[in-house]
Amino acid sequence: MTQSSPIPFFDLTRQYQSLEQDVMESLLPVLRSQHFILGPSVSDFEEKFSRTFKVKHSVGVSSGTDALILSLVASGLRKGGGVLVPSFTFYASASAIRLAGGVPVFVDVDPDSYLLTPDILDAYLRDRTAMNGAGVPVSSHGGIPLVGIVAVHLYGQMIDMEGLAKVAKAYGLWIVEDACQAIGATHRGHSPGVFSNAAAYSFFPTKNLGGFGDGGMITTESAPFAEHLERLRVHGSRKRYEHLEIGYNARLDAIQAKVLSVKIGHLPKWTTRRQELAARYSNAFRPLGGLGLPDPIPGFRHVFHQYTMRVEGEGRRDRLRSDLSAKGIGSEVYYPIPLHRQEAFSDLLELTVPLPVSEKLCREVISLPIFPELSDDEQERVIDAVHASLVK
Repeated sequence: MTQSSPIPFFDLTRQYQSLEQDVMESLLPVLRSQHFILGPSVSDFEEKFSRTFKVKHSVGVSSGTDALILSLVASGLRKGGGVLVPSFTFYASASAIRLAGGVPVFVDVDPDSYLLTPDILDAYLRDRTAMNGAGVPVSSHGGIPLVGIVAVHLYGQMIDMEGLAKVAKAYGLWIVEDACQAIGATHRGHSPGVFSNAAAYSFFPTKNLGGFGDGGMITTESAPFAEHLERLRVHGSRKRYEHLEIGYNARLDAIQAKVLSVKIGHLPKWTTRRQELAARYSNAFRPLGGLGLPDPIPGFRHVFHQYTMRVEGEGRRDRLRSDLSAKGIGSEVYYPIPLHRQEAFSDLLELTVPLPVSEKLCREVISLPIFPELSDDEQERVIDAVHASLVK
């Protein structure tokens, strides 16, 4: 590769070249059978997913967004119920709440981990909760009754779910985990979905485990909850033409299940490579001033869906991105606008408390290339370019 060759932010073609024969062979039985919707291909992948991540139940669905929506509905979210969600995350973490009938209630995050922490949650709820006549905690925000939390594991780093679950229980709230960027992540050996109603995953092609289109998974430790999800994903039906409730057309299809069944066996080595790349970035950037580096939380397994760092100082992040682009190096900003500032949620802005950390992160974060097929030489070029830009 020549020095002038561009370095993409992500390149799916490299991964496909290494898997093409295995993937194509796996698809032949589906193509020959013409059994594309659910069936043994999906159930086999669900079982493999449960074994791999040591969870009791896995339910394949059509996308990460649908995984969130179905999990919220199965949790009992009803029209007007308030669900706490970080403002610093992808849009679907909050839009799913609204699509399920609830009201997103935006909260801030920790400036170093970018996550909602038990302390932040407790501090937020402490002054918004009172005991009713039966001694049951009742939380509300601007007249909106609070019923649950969407806990977002961002960039591949998990929240302290054990701690968060203790706080949520004290205030009578349930939790759904958004694990769409955290497949393979753990906290103290536990995968997402253990300390909550359910965890939602995405198989969007650029995820650490990506399909050949959209797809998602929901994991849960509860058999009744899993049965409800299985009904919701098929129009509220468990028996053909008998519908117990209003459900969705939200099924994982057989082709995606076959592709993912091949890829999941490669996930450990891909994750190890991401962690190696992340460590090299952080070691190289640590001597530079004015950076916030995404160091893993002790006792937690960070899978680095993204390598996202903060560049402090007015305009420095944008200058860095411009300098990288001039050298043909891809980068992204996840996310440039906090959710409480999105037009889609403008009706909630007056009720939203100040969220200074989320606002600041949107001005400072930048994500660098970290896909497993990135070569060492390419990474060195990225490192050199970052140093050249920030040491000016």
